[in-house]
Amino acid sequence: MSKADEPSSQPQTEIIPFPQSRVPTSSRHKPTKYLGLGAMAKTIGAPERQTTGHWCSRCQGIWYGYLLEVTCPACGNRHG
Repeated sequence: MSKADEPSSQPQTEIIPFPQSRVPTSSRHKPTKYLGLGAMAKTIGAPERQTTGHWCSRCQGIWYGYLLEVTCPACGNRHG
């Protein structure tokens, strides 16, 4: 490689901060509610490591479902 082919300076990498990760939640002093497993995950007996976590804004808690499950097992909310 000749000197003409070498880059003149190292490329600058820009770090984009994510400030929302530092914003405290409204219930930061209360523990997060565990709402359980979705119906499909229970039916097929999916191990918890294969499930996906979802937030239910109505229940203010986290539930775990299998693949594309969208219904909260506690209240039936389908809109996050």
